[in-house]
Amino acid sequence: MWYCPDKYKKDVDKVNQNLLEIQGELEDKQAKITLAKFLRNNLSFTVELLCGIKLAPFQEVTLRGMLNRNFSMCVWGRGCGKSFIGAIFCIVQCIFEPNTKIIIAGPTFRTARFIFNNIEKIVESKDGQLLAQAFEIKNKSKRNDQFEWRINGGSITAIPLSGEKIRGFRANILVLDEFLLLPEETIKTVLMPFLVAPQNMAERLKVRETEDKLIEQGVMKEEDRMEFENTTKMLALSSASFTFENLYKTYQEWLANIQSKTSETDIQYFVSQLSYEALPEDMIDRTVIEEAANGGSSHSSFQREYCAQFTDGSDSYFSAKKMHECTVPDGESPTTLIAGSPDKKYILAIDPSFSNSPSSDYFAMSVMELNEEKEQSILVHGYAVAGGDLKDHIEYLSYLIKSFNIVFATIDNAGSQFIDSANESKHFQDKPLSFFEFNSEKEGVDYLMQLRRIKNEVNVSDGKIFYRQLFTSPFLRNANEYLQSCIDHKKVWFASRTTANETAFNKAISAKVDTKLTKHDSLLDLIEFQDSLVYGTKKQCALVEVKSTAMGNQSFDLPQHLKRSTSANKARKDNYTTLMLGVWATKCYFDMMNTKEEKITQTFSPIMLQ
Repeated sequence: MWYCPDKYKKDVDKVNQNLLEIQGELEDKQAKITLAKFLRNNLSFTVELLCGIKLAPFQEVTLRGMLNRNFSMCVWGRGCGKSFIGAIFCIVQCIFEPNTKIIIAGPTFRTARFIFNNIEKIVESKDGQLLAQAFEIKNKSKRNDQFEWRINGGSITAIPLSGEKIRGFRANILVLDEFLLLPEETIKTVLMPFLVAPQNMAERLKVRETEDKLIEQGVMKEEDRMEFENTTKMLALSSASFTFENLYKTYQEWLANIQSKTSETDIQYFVSQLSYEALPEDMIDRTVIEEAANGGSSHSSFQREYCAQFTDGSDSYFSAKKMHECTVPDGESPTTLIAGSPDKKYILAIDPSFSNSPSSDYFAMSVMELNEEKEQSILVHGYAVAGGDLKDHIEYLSYLIKSFNIVFATIDNAGSQFIDSANESKHFQDKPLSFFEFNSEKEGVDYLMQLRRIKNEVNVSDGKIFYRQLFTSPFLRNANEYLQSCIDHKKVWFASRTTANETAFNKAISAKVDTKLTKHDSLLDLIEFQDSLVYGTKKQCALVEVKSTAMGNQSFDLPQHLKRSTSANKARKDNYTTLMLGVWATKCYFDMMNTKEEKITQTFSPIMLQ
């Protein structure tokens, strides 16, 4: 269903009908103008002519809305082609509007590069030969922190949205991918001002200066001043989010602006919400949808990801809304970290996976920063790799040990061989890691006796910081209930984004980190990955369901329709597991530190009996 309020309705020139009425021959200039009008009003034909791509009717309507409105938002389900339509928009906008400067940004530089790469793919396709004449390869440049393509007097630039970097750019079109992951403060204070300053400011000032003189001379009246069209645009692309997140608030504001009877400004809005169900049959792989929907089409994650429906996030065992409330606001500290503070202590939790398959579970790690005064922990760093080599996992562990003051660590009992393998590598030969025996499931006096013992055994300088955690049913129940309690009472926090904090970003980007150990191309990639992984960890937690087995035990796992997936991009829960382990280890660490050593006040002298 498409809806257009009366205030947006206007008489449109019947270009095609007018063209049919033209007779005779046209002069060269008039022919060019006529062709431009025809192509601009027949977008599907234009895209097919230039790119060799035939647009579906909904794509043509969407593209027309993007070109004719200042604010455009596409809340589309997975597989509906958000990034594709964004790439087509950039191409068409630059062709029909000379001197257009487009900035493509997202929560990570990789996200921005994805749309840019889509443009590149379309231009370089065998059917895009005509388009390639406009997008000359010589005008394209790629740097570690900027992709740019100069065209028609303007440019298309993909940049990382890090710190205040975007302030140094000038553009009149802003394309934001994965809008739901962008910091609200950055959108308001950095991105929105683009729509305030028009691109042709110098030209407008000259016109106004001339008009002022004419009015002063009495040649012109005030009401006869030229009206400048607002040509600045912002395009927001995203899947649906939770109702407490900024995307939903912005979505509601834009809908309200569309539905209001009057408009206080000349800014116009376009909003599109598209489920997979609205797509033509040949545009989506139905087997993927059927697999995802099998037994879980009403699940909130399926509704958000595929049906483009906003959900409140209160139906999961770990409340998404409460985790959001336990997240440090963007711009505040602590932020995510790529290197720890020397005066802080950290806890490491590891959930290993030794499969080389890209569809395997993550080899996951979480680093928790301790707030010793309040006995709280903050998730500040994570690791998640599917199908990686053991050597890479060991190198990353080496990086963590060197970069963070880790005083306590835990690993799934089945993965203790990973520590043995690490000790055999060159990274830990001089200072091997070792285990201390500890059963965190003990209670009462037995637990207290263990705490007293390990307080003397744990030795950071000797690398004796690890204990093995056996995943028994009682432990899983107790640890998950404890994690839920910590979220409810704000005993665990999630760090804010470094890229949304200029001071923290500048500090992080200048940190001395061996990126070879992290397998990231640059510090920027590592920083952005950490920001996205904290959000991803919360998302994993929100997917967890609790069920009772036939034996009466509780299981904490992903919904069945998500577990069935065998794709490399399937949903996983391994960072949730390391968060649970990290929070449980934090409890054990503070219990250990708060345990008083038993003082021996009496003794006895042995007597030999004959």
